[in-house]
Amino acid sequence: MNKPSITRTTLESAKKLEDLTDWERINSLSESEIEANALSDPENLPLSPDSLKHIKRKKKVNKDNG
Repeated sequence: MNKPSITRTTLESAKKLEDLTDWERINSLSESEIEANALSDPENLPLSPDSLKHIKRKKKVNKDNG
């Protein structure tokens, strides 16, 4: 099996890419439809309440200041 390739880009070049998002469809979804779609995605299941107990907030580090 081949490893997936990773493409690096800059923010400036990413902003130039065509937006293929169907915003009209997304904006027409109700909150319950959004939640149902999220829960039915096997690659992005929500964390369990037990998993959420173990999450710790990390301090954001500015790359320029270390």
